Amino acid sequence: MTQNSSSKTKKPTRRSIIIGLRVFIALAVLTATILIIFTATRDTWKAFTNVNFLYLPGILGLLILYIVFESTRIRLIVHAITGKWISMVYSLQVIFCGAFLSAVTPFQAGGFPLQIYILNKAGLKVGHASLTLLLRALFYFSGLILLSPFLIPYFQTTYEGRSMQILSKYAIFAYLFLFGLLALILFYPKPLKKLFYSMTLRKGKRTRWTKFVFGISKEIRRMRLSFFDFVKHKKLYSLLILLVTIIVYIPNYSIAWVILHSLSVKAPYLDTLLRQVFLLFAAFFFPTPGAEGIIEGGFTVLFYSSVPKYLIGIFTILWRFITYHLVVIIGGFLTIKILHIEDILHPTQSSSSTPPSS
Repeated sequence: MTQNSSSKTKKPTRRSIIIGLRVFIALAVLTATILIIFTATRDTWKAFTNVNFLYLPGILGLLILYIVFESTRIRLIVHAITGKWISMVYSLQVIFCGAFLSAVTPFQAGGFPLQIYILNKAGLKVGHASLTLLLRALFYFSGLILLSPFLIPYFQTTYEGRSMQILSKYAIFAYLFLFGLLALILFYPKPLKKLFYSMTLRKGKRTRWTKFVFGISKEIRRMRLSFFDFVKHKKLYSLLILLVTIIVYIPNYSIAWVILHSLSVKAPYLDTLLRQVFLLFAAFFFPTPGAEGIIEGGFTVLFYSSVPKYLIGIFTILWRFITYHLVVIIGGFLTIKILHIEDILHPTQSSSSTPPSS
């Protein structure tokens, strides 16, 4: 599939985006309300009015630094696969638009098709685009695995509550399922292809879904070949990307520590980072759009012992807004522009005009 075929890539519908966005906003408001109700006291308002806003440029600077690093990492992965550099505009769209679509779809699944669509427009074949996103996730998990010898013993001795046990068991189940599916795709694709092929037949005859499965299987085959080629011949690239992956998330995980200082709460830097690593690793595949509500709950549990109760709710809301909601808001505007779905905001106006071609 070439660049010109990007227009044939399936795009999210206006209705599905609006429904997901409403659910996401409702969950975000409900979560913030619950946090305030159960944690806020008179001291909360006093502490909030005394927030040191001199830390704000540093917080935003860390967020921008993370986005630039992550954009560079995506471009580096693409270069390792194709030998070509894509524009930073496309890599930024992958980050922001992926965040928005993941926020308005269950299990954060909606970002993947749109990210493939963006990379396809950047000139990548669908197989290469899929491999780019796969490697992006795998290198992230590899970085977490490298930290696990330090992370797991730390939490085994520090947290023994039931909430942490449930979170850990869910994470183990989710990742076993995910990597099991990935192993089938990479090493046993034929049985999987036959299964999905048989499911699309109607009275023994092919349907349009059968053609769709064939198209997807071709792109998966290309992705598999590219994946094994990458593993075999791009070892130096792999080490470089892994190093960049570890560096990328340091600014993002440092934001919580700076927010605490702005609230006049002193906390160990490494401890603050490790708690977030554990939470985001465990909550990667929660069913709510953007894992909304569950991330905030887990974050509150993790920091409850080190942050005063009257501040924990405000701290969680500020952290979530800066590190995620802000990115989602920007991604929403970019998604509207990229997918030509201005009717999300102005349905009457767009319905009376001819939609622009992609």
